[in-house]
Amino acid sequence: MEKLSIKLAAGKISYLSGGQGENMILLHSLNLSARSWEKIFDPLAQKFTLYALDMPGHGDSDKTSQNYLIEDYAQSVITFMDKLKIDKAILCGNSVGALMAVEMAASYPQRIEKLILVGCPARVSWERMERFALAALGFDAGGNPQPVSLAELAMTFAHPTPDLLNWFNQERAKAGQWVKKTMIAISLYDVFPKLPSVQCPTLVLFGTEDILREKEKLLLQGLKGSKSSLIEDAGHVPQVDQPEVFCKEVKRFLECNEIV
Repeated sequence: MEKLSIKLAAGKISYLSGGQGENMILLHSLNLSARSWEKIFDPLAQKFTLYALDMPGHGDSDKTSQNYLIEDYAQSVITFMDKLKIDKAILCGNSVGALMAVEMAASYPQRIEKLILVGCPARVSWERMERFALAALGFDAGGNPQPVSLAELAMTFAHPTPDLLNWFNQERAKAGQWVKKTMIAISLYDVFPKLPSVQCPTLVLFGTEDILREKEKLLLQGLKGSKSSLIEDAGHVPQVDQPEVFCKEVKRFLECNEIV
């Protein structure tokens, strides 16, 4: 696993890369970075060439001057693929990364081989507005995110620990105002009209403790022919909570959907 970066027109994109085989791009959740995939990186790299990106404004990627919608985040990944001459890839997106993956599969179907949606938000408009209104209390006057508590961390991870809390708050602080910017992008994005345009093999994956798990049926209804999987004792970021089971479920799906 190497830490690399590439310069795009909108700024530097930092990413982790390694492995061999089919290309797989990993897109992280809100508040986090490519590091959220570290526990599953080596096992998956045995069969796939992995690219775990820091989204613009997150991790070590540049904080650009423009505000990003989900469509802009998706375009940044396509630009990344173009720059590295990646014609097609498997996409695995977690939370906001899953929204980016849906947008890419709907708008650039020729670039996407298969899709894995991890903890994908599927909220109607009033739910998105309510979620943003509640989350707005977690920012200071300058728009920067305040640290979360161990109890609050339990909304994201099944087994919060002091070490996990420290890492999460460091990642959150590093993204700074981009946490709020990305929450605005999520609140403005309606995923439902996009789902029927997704034609590639798709896995809808949730942890059993994920508060968004109730949205599984809506996603499966919109994604015709998609498959689903639940990871026991895992929250919104199951690749951190249960990395071995996560890898097993991802490999099972991909092996059942190999291109002949």
